[in-house]
Amino acid sequence: MPFYYDINRSNVTTNGSAGTETDDLRLLTVASQGHARIMALYGAARFGTAGGAQLRVKTFGTASTAGSAVTPAPRNPRAPAAQSTAFSGPTAGSTPVIRMTVGVAQTGGTGGWMALEPDHAIALLSGGGANGNGDVFTIANAASVVLDYTVEINE
Repeated sequence: MPFYYDINRSNVTTNGSAGTETDDLRLLTVASQGHARIMALYGAARFGTAGGAQLRVKTFGTASTAGSAVTPAPRNPRAPAAQSTAFSGPTAGSTPVIRMTVGVAQTGGTGGWMALEPDHAIALLSGGGANGNGDVFTIANAASVVLDYTVEINE
């Protein structure tokens, strides 16, 4: 039975240079776990100027390096602790592949994506490395847009 977890990033500020993406969240599996899946990604911005913002999920041939630990929260309080690791503020890895982009309005309104079934999700295989990583990037057409977003995973 898979367990579901969410990683909520609130009051994230996009890059101070308009149109410049920033690696905000790193997801990485560990050696002893089964694979994990990114099941959903959604967010909303709070800004006074109209425009667009995006959340991008990228995987890397060489995983990004860790930032500050973020603990995935179980959706079911009886679920065990997540095995996958999450870190904010990573340094991007090498050989990126954009796997998904979600658009959100800078002035508010939720944008998002949800997998229709488990095989539609972005799979992160066990052991991290080239097949077990995924990072969330933020980008906006204005500088320093504040937004919240949530990533949902299952393991």
